[in-house]
Amino acid sequence: MPSGTSLLVDVDAMCKLAHWRMLELLPAITGIDPPACSTLASTKFRALKALDMPDGKVFRCVDAAKAVVSTVETFRELPQPDPALLIQFQNIAGIDAGEAVMLARLIEDPNTLFLTGDKRALRAVAAMDDKVRASIAERVVPVECIIKCVLDAFGIDELRARVCTWKDVDKAVAIVMGSRCDQAEASVREGLASYLGELYALCRPSLIRAC
Repeated sequence: MPSGTSLLVDVDAMCKLAHWRMLELLPAITGIDPPACSTLASTKFRALKALDMPDGKVFRCVDAAKAVVSTVETFRELPQPDPALLIQFQNIAGIDAGEAVMLARLIEDPNTLFLTGDKRALRAVAAMDDKVRASIAERVVPVECIIKCVLDAFGIDELRARVCTWKDVDKAVAIVMGSRCDQAEASVREGLASYLGELYALCRPSLIRAC
């Protein structure tokens, strides 16, 4: 995957990758070290709360919460974007306050990539005007792209070992891996290609970084 110099990771992506034990792989996959990564402050608070009792939605297990807490401690604080850039993402259906901050920051720094597990936000941005889309074109990395990179680097057996227990935290990944998580590698690749293809095609130019 071509790399930027900094990485924004939303709450959904942090939590999904934590369940799949993939947060530790991000530096190798993206080429971006943890001190150049940021997430929302609320990510750590939600993880700390889940250490006592996972909510069963964002966090399904304590180990995932622990992984998020330890990873966030290696990240830098999220720089606050220019309010003039932030306002265009406010009050847009499908884009919550946290996603708005990250998207504004993405526009502000052209060397930043955005790792997200929020498909609603992607579809909302794809429906915005050409200028907004062009300003973040090819800088969004969906979590399924990380799945593909792990498959490419480590193979299907390692992917299953990491994903199968908690494949259902992401609907697309659950479908791609199969109900018993026993899909053949060729089928997994075909499913990922189909799903990522749909995301690439949401708008032109595409928001999605090639992976």
